[in-house]
Amino acid sequence: MPTFDLEGHSFFWMTQVMACRDRQLAQELRGEGLRVPEWRALASLHAKKSLSMSELSDLASIDRSTLTRTMDRMQKSGWVTRLSDSDDMRVTRLALTASGQRLFARVWPIVERLNIAACAGLPESALGMLRWTLEHMRQNLDAGLANQDSRAA
Repeated sequence: MPTFDLEGHSFFWMTQVMACRDRQLAQELRGEGLRVPEWRALASLHAKKSLSMSELSDLASIDRSTLTRTMDRMQKSGWVTRLSDSDDMRVTRLALTASGQRLFARVWPIVERLNIAACAGLPESALGMLRWTLEHMRQNLDAGLANQDSRAA
């Protein structure tokens, strides 16, 4: 049996950081009636303006069935609207409403304060390296999935 050092495992620490941040974020967002997956969708739609369900699912890291329920709730709250895609009528695009944009403006300072607290004491060069590392790891995983798909075909 190979040895395994949990605390030496990078993905353990990534999971710990995200879980801790999500717990704190959930507490902070409760007053706005917003959940963490809704925040991720809100932030993604704010940044990209209009996304298909598939694009939003990938960008916000929300599985499709959860995303459908999340979008239903956000639409009912008046934060999101569904639009027809001008190029493909089979595709539904999602965008923030004016109310969703105002919600983002209210919530962003809360999220940014938590982000700053999480990164306190880290030099900008370390944060830049972390972003680069995580992006590279994601690309490696995406390439591995693409290779698996091509071998299976």
